[in-house]
Amino acid sequence: MIRKYKVRVQGQEYAVEVEAVGEIESESSSGKEKKISIKEKEPFGKFESLTTKEKSILAPMPAKVVKVNCKAGERVRKGEVLIILEAMKMENEIPSPADGVIREVRVKEGTTVSHDEVMVVFE
Repeated sequence: MIRKYKVRVQGQEYAVEVEAVGEIESESSSGKEKKISIKEKEPFGKFESLTTKEKSILAPMPAKVVKVNCKAGERVRKGEVLIILEAMKMENEIPSPADGVIREVRVKEGTTVSHDEVMVVFE
């Protein structure tokens, strides 16, 4: 059964359709709005400020670096895949969170990274 809901995330309202794949609690027929709280999840490759002038991409999990698609001095665009990590036999693409210039790449293919380890620094 597919149900339609309105979801508000950081003030922006979205219409979503959700399909129940298991048992669900019965809903009241009162027609009143239901409010639920959802914690925002950290995105892969979260963009974090190191100083007021530096930005970096941190490893979202412990993983093996499978591919590095960028180098120092290169201009990159938002959404461009910079690094591919492998964790639990799944490959995870780490995109550039913004347009910018790579100042430093701190990882190499075949090495492993720890959670929150700095992988790429932007100018």
